[in-house]
Amino acid sequence: MFKLIRRLICLIIIAAILFIGLAFWSGGEKFRWFGKTVKEKSEEVGEKADRIKERTDRAAQAIEKAKNKIKDITGKKDEQSD
Repeated sequence: MFKLIRRLICLIIIAAILFIGLAFWSGGEKFRWFGKTVKEKSEEVGEKADRIKERTDRAAQAIEKAKNKIKDITGKKDEQSD
């Protein structure tokens, strides 16, 4: 158990040293590129989510209209039980 903890701590320290070294060596350019890429992808995903939301809203409205039309034709009232 202690070996596992020691290895994890060593791995974290090595990763931190590599992160800092890469930041100094490349001047942070790779991190800016990564951030820019993530931002662009997140905007694309957001736009797709908005289109999906619009479609589901339209579908929900169409279903509601159909339900109301069926109720009007059959003459049944909405019986909700709580």
